Amino acid sequence: MSTRRIWLRSASAIGLSVLAGHQLWRHGHDYVFAEQFAEVVPGRIYRGAWQKEWPMRRIARDCRIKTILALAHPYDSAIAVKERALAKELGIRWVHVPIIDQRDAENPKTIFDLLDEAAGVLNDSANHPIFFHCHHGLNRVSMVQIAYRTKYCGWSLDRASDEVASSFGLIKVNHGPDYRTMVQYYAQNVLPYREPEKAVAAATEAAPRAGTAPTPADSVRR
Repeated sequence: MSTRRIWLRSASAIGLSVLAGHQLWRHGHDYVFAEQFAEVVPGRIYRGAWQKEWPMRRIARDCRIKTILALAHPYDSAIAVKERALAKELGIRWVHVPIIDQRDAENPKTIFDLLDEAAGVLNDSANHPIFFHCHHGLNRVSMVQIAYRTKYCGWSLDRASDEVASSFGLIKVNHGPDYRTMVQYYAQNVLPYREPEKAVAAATEAAPRAGTAPTPADSVRR
């Protein structure tokens, strides 16, 4: 066999090995590694993409997941049915709040209603530790994280958005809601409740003092 033929065969073998390795990584890593997985609140709240079975089992085991919150796909879709069955096998509660346009539904909920519902699930300590995800783990999951931070953690919209931007980035989509939707959500579903809550807290704090007799020091100050 000529040197040239040997070289061509060796080059072809190397090329095929590289191609096979690339395809294995491209199509196989989802089955091994967790996609877009991150810790939001240590020990309590985790986010990510829709996981294959092995990574999901590992997340459930290592993080002691008690609840899975799914934010994408119809309830009866194959991918949802499969995850629901796995959750049942593992003894995990599976909650489905798809962040989608429901205008054609019989009793439609607005996107803001759905964001409120999902954020409430995250905030409920009875659900912790919880893993929440959409399909790619980038858009809807970030919207729900921002809703949770602003609605229940008292964060500003800028602070909540910066948290997402620094880790996964703020993703724009051509169709459907994305992080830009959160500007209106924040103005409509968060800010109007901030001032009343402060007023109630102030009244609660002042109530015990109202029935307390002034001390001599108080009299001097007056």
